[in-house]
Amino acid sequence: MIVIKTAFETDIAVIGGGASGLAAAVAAGREGGGLSIAVFDAQPRCGRKLLATGNGRCNLTNRAAEPSVYHTDDRQALRRVFSGVNVSDTLTFFENIGLICREEEEGRIYPSCGQASAVLDMLRLELSRLGVAEVCGCRVESIRREGSRFVMQSPLGAITARCVIIACGGRAAPHLGGVDWGYELVRSLGHSSTRVQPSLCPLPVDSPHLSSLKGIRAHAKASLLEGNSPVASDEGEVQFGDKWLSGIVIFQLSSAAAAGIRGECAVELDMLPEKPDQELASLLQARRVLLSHLTLENFLTGVFNKRVGMCLLKQAGLSPLSRPVAGLSDSDLERIAGVIRRWRFPVSGKPSWNSAQVTSGGVPLAEFDGMTMQSRKCRGLFAAGEVLNVDGVCGGFNLQWAWSSGILAGRAAHACAASQSAGQ
Repeated sequence: MIVIKTAFETDIAVIGGGASGLAAAVAAGREGGGLSIAVFDAQPRCGRKLLATGNGRCNLTNRAAEPSVYHTDDRQALRRVFSGVNVSDTLTFFENIGLICREEEEGRIYPSCGQASAVLDMLRLELSRLGVAEVCGCRVESIRREGSRFVMQSPLGAITARCVIIACGGRAAPHLGGVDWGYELVRSLGHSSTRVQPSLCPLPVDSPHLSSLKGIRAHAKASLLEGNSPVASDEGEVQFGDKWLSGIVIFQLSSAAAAGIRGECAVELDMLPEKPDQELASLLQARRVLLSHLTLENFLTGVFNKRVGMCLLKQAGLSPLSRPVAGLSDSDLERIAGVIRRWRFPVSGKPSWNSAQVTSGGVPLAEFDGMTMQSRKCRGLFAAGEVLNVDGVCGGFNLQWAWSSGILAGRAAHACAASQSAGQ
């Protein structure tokens, strides 16, 4: 770590040592030319959030990464970014610094060793080889343009640079280094920012039965409704909490909610999506005969987790569950089928930043050139990663955005700084 006590001058300053910032610094350094490059990070060490991705395995990209799986204000600019650095380009980038990857189910790509730490290690080793400085514990508090240079203030001293890449991320996961001051840095140089919301996170919901389901996981098709209109849906494992729903399918719905929901919304679960309505009705009718000797508390045992089955029956209004199965009427079975197919949980509040994986919203992508990530308002200013208004679904897509935007920004910042240096 480098400790700054006086003025620090560099050709390229990268603000933020997360995924996009490290990729930008490596990409700039690999362009050669003898320019000085430094990464400034407010945390005690770079890449803390990267270490937590993919449950510590780092799902670093996805073969299916393309603009359609992202939310943004400028789809055309996003297409230009991915035309500049796509998934294959990203894998080549990592191979060239010594990281070997492998593809798993659903196109998810991980380091072959299965360790997120290996991704961070190889990036930092490459920075060291290239002579790029890592300056940790150094939050850039302000930035302004003075002539041909940028001047930044930090607790460790003044920093000047020919070009600046702002890659300090968004508000998500503050315990891992998520911040919101990056938006102010960009705004101070003439940019705007959109509303930011937590995304890829559990959804807080209301239900009188959730406390009894805490910790249970179940397969379901989950749909996000605004009013009664479906907005998004996904199928997979849902995890029940005492005041929330979680799991990858819920994370996907939270992304849609953060991107566009403004009114009241709810999560609706289809607990047997593989069975058509008539088959579900026949199943319940057959169980009424087969299990006529039991009480209702066990009517759905063997179809669902017992506690889930009991909650479905209570939701259908069939309490007390001490009643005999043989006493179920056809209308009772219809109500049970309705709840199994459409178990609704009103969303009761805003998701927590602490549980969010990414930030939805930020600095408009339209204010940057998608081919270079350079500002359209301030020459020599570049941005990459989560600080910009781009967020994707689960599965490695958000890290792919970080790599693509970071690599483009690093290369273009090097060209810009080299041009300025040659023109002196």
